[in-house]
Amino acid sequence: MTNQITLPNSSTFFVEQNIHFPQWLNSVNYHRQCFANNDAVTWLLYCDNAYQFSVLFFGLLTANKKIILPQNGTVNQLQLCMELADGFAGAAELIPTLAADNVVSYCPQSTLPIASPLRIASNTDITLFTSGSTGDAKAINKTFQHLLNEIMQLEHCFGDKLGNATIVSTVSHQHIYGLLFKLMWPIWFSRDVLLQPYEYPEHLCYDHHKYKLKNIAIVSSPPHYHRLIKDNVYMEMRDNISTLFSSGGPLSDDASRQLAVQLGQSPNEIYGSTETGGIAWRQRCLGQSNRWLPFGDIELSCQNTSQCLMLKSPYFDHDGWYITDDQIKIAADGSFDLLGRVDRIIKIEEKRVSLDHVQHCLKALDFIDDAFCLTLLTKRGLQIVAAVVLTEEAQNELDQSRNLVFNRRIKSHLMNDLEVIAIPKKFRYLPALPYNSSGKLNKLVMEKVFE
Repeated sequence: MTNQITLPNSSTFFVEQNIHFPQWLNSVNYHRQCFANNDAVTWLLYCDNAYQFSVLFFGLLTANKKIILPQNGTVNQLQLCMELADGFAGAAELIPTLAADNVVSYCPQSTLPIASPLRIASNTDITLFTSGSTGDAKAINKTFQHLLNEIMQLEHCFGDKLGNATIVSTVSHQHIYGLLFKLMWPIWFSRDVLLQPYEYPEHLCYDHHKYKLKNIAIVSSPPHYHRLIKDNVYMEMRDNISTLFSSGGPLSDDASRQLAVQLGQSPNEIYGSTETGGIAWRQRCLGQSNRWLPFGDIELSCQNTSQCLMLKSPYFDHDGWYITDDQIKIAADGSFDLLGRVDRIIKIEEKRVSLDHVQHCLKALDFIDDAFCLTLLTKRGLQIVAAVVLTEEAQNELDQSRNLVFNRRIKSHLMNDLEVIAIPKKFRYLPALPYNSSGKLNKLVMEKVFE
């Protein structure tokens, strides 16, 4: 028998809309009825406006419909996902070829008071598409219970840190990180929320003053923090920041240290993936271990031959141990170090080289802000190459000299840590690496840089 989960009697306040939870709930109920009256079972949901998305998302859930969340709103992506769906929830003009009967758009003035609590079937299907490192979309299937399990653990782990903080975010609600942290979690546990994504720190600061927010929690990604530390406008409101979250990719050691100095705390980093959900977290502090701590309901082990992380988790369906591509070393207390991805270990002249380690050595240089290593097959065989983002001062020096001079400078520093075969043979100097909205690096774009 399917378990029915009742939407909580929350006190969430949607700040920029000036809407309290009961009004939001009535709007959800109106849209629930729209979906319930439609024969379509599987719905593609895409909506730029996060508040409207939240209403449509919970309207679909409470109407017992299956949901597909695309990675972005491009024409090709929406058309690809529509092949799996019967109806579309969002702005009708995004898919003009679809019959009007199979489109439900957000209706701002319509509410329908509920006669009884709204419920969601625990096994309701939700399919997310990863943005992926290659740019190719991959469907990941979850149930509502999987997502609920995860936000319950987030509250258990971080609820005391958050307190009554208002949630603000720089990430998209279409991806699992934003869906959980900026939408489901605050709604389920009665925290106020600013649902719009803030691309620029200055805009977040402006709204912090505009809405007179006394206590905020910032949900963001490494690219945002890496840009922020260069001119940290959040310092003016550091006393009002209860906690910071980071996910979507690795946060550099330097960014973590500088944020700790500038804001009095480093971010709570979340390690996981769309497929697995959250696996572990850490908050790096000076003089303390930087290992990852598994979430309380995650069972974790290490495969003997490959050193790959294995886990059992209530955040997705799997049989037995699920094996990831990340190599780890587990400490006696159950925490662990991430050693790099197994698919990032290559052989050059019969020697094993970790591209992640080479990348780490590059990022450790004080004149490099960011770096990414990949391989090229040349007439001389497999070679390591690197795309590099310099600090502002170093970039000014490069502008006054030649690439060859900087290439030699980098190689001379790397000689202290790497064998000659592991030192990149080519460098490209970029203003920024091509991260997408969820903090993932597009590797196809990186490869084209070296064509």
